[in-house]
Parts: sequence; structure tokens; C-alpha cells
Amino acid sequence: MTFTATHSTYDPTLFAGVAKYYSQYRPRYNDDLYQLLINEFQLDGTGRLLDLATGTGLIAIALSPHFQEVIGLDPDPEMLKEAQQEAELDNIDNIRWVNTQAENLSAELGEFRLITIGRAYHWFDKPKVLKLASDRLIQGGGIALTYSHQDIWHSTELWKIKVLEVVKKYLGEKRRVGNGTIENLDATYAELPRLLEQAGFTAPELKTIVIKKVWTIDSWVGYLYSTAFCRPDYFGDRLNEFEQEMRETVANLFPSGEFIEQIPFDVYLAHKN
Repeated sequence: MTFTATHSTYDPTLFAGVAKYYSQYRPRYNDDLYQLLINEFQLDGTGRLLDLATGTGLIAIALSPHFQEVIGLDPDPEMLKEAQQEAELDNIDNIRWVNTQAENLSAELGEFRLITIGRAYHWFDKPKVLKLASDRLIQGGGIALTYSHQDIWHSTELWKIKVLEVVKKYLGEKRRVGNGTIENLDATYAELPRLLEQAGFTAPELKTIVIKKVWTIDSWVGYLYSTAFCRPDYFGDRLNEFEQEMRETVANLFPSGEFIEQIPFDVYLAHKN
């Protein structure tokens, strides 16, 4: 069953055409994250999970064995199609995919034991979504948000500076986000603890997990195409030119054609008061 809603403020082009890249090339969370959530919220196969902005369903699918029912909610139908296909391949049948934005979260979806938000909070109307999330949680239920500050836009690592130079050469100095630009995603997390408490949550506990990602030139280019700042359609007829230059740049930086990145993820954990 799928709910639909009118997107009044959401930019539907944000991840247009990237779902296949997102599913294949985005770094996946490791077991450390899932074990952290299982322990923190004492997950035991009962209750319901809501994964907001589920994307291709990484968290929803991984945690599905630990709940009676899971709702994966996302405004992008292409993302949900990828998520549904992956769940079917894994023979998972307790997930319902809902096509709407987090700002439309309503009582119609029922109550949840846990709400997760993975790498998506920065796109939300934050006070509104956190309050709606609190309203949908059972007493004592919890919320978990993840975010990695380690991207190419504000890094001092040489290789990230070099690949960003190539992106900027073709797409301009400002970070693209659909039909607009954004200065700094990190800044959107500065007020998260305060907003969580205002929405009726306990002061969040901050944990960090580290994901080891082995990149190849192919997977790095695929990752770039999965992002809102480097969508393939941005390049028009210069896409092949960009890709060739990006591949050459990465090959010069890593002659073996393979490199390892340690990616830290902040995990914010809070409970409903």
C-alpha cells in the first residue's frame, strides 16, 4: 500500500535520476551501527520502525528482522522502487514503502517504537519533522539520526581537494542541491540537540561509528553521480568530458586504481520523554 501527497516545498529534482547510482555506490552502514541501535533501543522483533527519507532502504531493510513491521518513507518514487526491489531480492516481506515527504508524517501511519533518519535530516523542515516524529512515537520510544561530516566540500585531505576542483570546474563553485545551492550541510546539525529537546526528546547521546570503504575509480565516479551536488544531468553534453577528467585525476592520485577511506558517522540517539 502506498500513500501519496502533494509536495509543496520539497524539490522533486533533488535526487532525480540518481537512484540506480545511490543503490549501487553509496557507502553502506556496517554492523556497528545496527548493533548500536539494537542495544540502545532493546530491539527484540516487536513493535514498528519508521525510516524517514529511507532512500533505497538501507536502514529499513537491515533492521527489518528486529521489528514486526517497518515503514520506509521517501518522497522520491525512483528511490522507493530500488528499495522495494532490494527487499524482494532479500525475501523481506514486512516493509511497507510510503511515497511522501517527512513533513507529511501523519497519524494515519500509526505509532512506532523507533524512528530512524539516515543522512537526510539536513533536507528537512527540521523543527516540524522532529515534532511530528515525537508525536508518532510510543512513550519511551526512540529516534536515531546519522550524519557524516567527512565529504569533499570541506575537507583538508589532498585527494578530496583535487576531486572537488574537477567538480567545481564543470559545475561552479557553489554546492548544487537540485534547483539551488547550499553553503554548508554541517551547519544544519549544530542546533540538533536543542531542537530534539524542544520536540519532546531527551538530550541526545552522540556516538561515532567508522565505516571502512574501499573505493575503485568506477565506484568513486558512481558515488559522485549518486549525490545531489553531482547529478549526471547537471553536466549536459559535457558529462563524458567530466567523467574522463575525474577518472584521470583519481588514477593520478591512486595509481593502483584502489584506495581506502575511513568514514566516521555521527549517530544521535534520543528517547521520547
